[in-house]
Amino acid sequence: MGTILKILLASLLASSLFGFDNKFSSFGYFRLQSSFDDDKQTTCFKAPGAGSKYRLGNECETWLELGIAQDVVFENDIKIHNQVRPVFFGENNKNIDYVRFDEAYSEVFNLFDNSVSFWIGRKFYKRYEDHMNDYFFLNMSGTGIGMSDLQVGGYKLSYSYMVEDINPENVLGEETTRFDSHDFRVQEDYDRGNLVLFLNYMHISKKRFNATQSISSNDGYALGLLYTDKEIFQSLFDMKGDSTTGIFYGRGASKSAGLQAPFLQDSLIEEMIDKNVNIESAKTIRFINYNTFENDIFGIMSNFVYERKDDTQLTNTKQEWTSFGLRPYWFFHKNSRVVLEGGYDNVKNLVTDKNYSLTKLTSALEFAFDKGIWERPVVRIYYTYADWSDSSVGLVGGDYYINKNNGYNTGIQIEYWW
Repeated sequence: MGTILKILLASLLASSLFGFDNKFSSFGYFRLQSSFDDDKQTTCFKAPGAGSKYRLGNECETWLELGIAQDVVFENDIKIHNQVRPVFFGENNKNIDYVRFDEAYSEVFNLFDNSVSFWIGRKFYKRYEDHMNDYFFLNMSGTGIGMSDLQVGGYKLSYSYMVEDINPENVLGEETTRFDSHDFRVQEDYDRGNLVLFLNYMHISKKRFNATQSISSNDGYALGLLYTDKEIFQSLFDMKGDSTTGIFYGRGASKSAGLQAPFLQDSLIEEMIDKNVNIESAKTIRFINYNTFENDIFGIMSNFVYERKDDTQLTNTKQEWTSFGLRPYWFFHKNSRVVLEGGYDNVKNLVTDKNYSLTKLTSALEFAFDKGIWERPVVRIYYTYADWSDSSVGLVGGDYYINKNNGYNTGIQIEYWW
């Protein structure tokens, strides 16, 4: 963080003294939900063990990101981009608190006659998300250095090195262990989309904290293939949109298969210390497909996820998670639309042979400044109903629905990005 602030201050000083082109901009993201029933402010419906939940009319917290960016352009067209993004968080209808800086980095463009850029700091790095359930299935963000989009033949090559010194809460003092991540991407662009190859190597450093607590060295790898088609719905239905399909595998220290970067691994390290085991045999395989397409009258989002996770050595977890959902839009007016969302999750625990399932249905009336799936800001008045299996009773809906296998919520949602 200190290095990035020094670079930012140096850029400001240089642009002031030498008159380089210097521009500032702001950006951010905000979401808020408030139930019409005060007792249900933090009531959400998510299947036990599922990696995510369907989020329309089903958020339990307020989330705010406030970003500031600076672009300094020199006479030879070299550009320095500085960016910071603090994050604030709180439960519904409660105060929000500062969490952390999710981004604080500097990136240099146009050093060579190429599209390549070089960056240092904490950065959202080439993330992929399924918006319907807010599922960042490829999220190797964090603190480090990297190179993005080096053109070699018909390919774009990218590399990042992320590192985090983790201070486990279950260890006294400021003792840390290091978590390293090497991320390689190869992207090939086509007229109708692109294909991305993802390769990852992670390493957890060996460390003895004291006489009774230690952690052994652990390595891991992950790989994935991701294809995005931006013309399929134009050719099939004369509607604009895209389809993304990916398959990922991860093992050992990379067992999340691209889902979790080093700065999100505190709980993993703490559990490894408590149980004095490693994670070399842990593994995950994940398949995902999501789609968005629309015209002037209708729009549709859809989602499918299959994930098989085996982490019996550390967490006694071995399960299969299957999820699919659909969110249709009807743009009956420039500023108003009807939105429906149906989502189903099934989690099969292969250790206990228990099966958990949940179905969530939401109807909402949305208001926006214009038509379009991605038009923001939006204000929604929603009604959400959920039904879950008897095996999930007591695990869904919080205290309000502790002894129930179904429930509902009504309220208002606001979502805005700029």
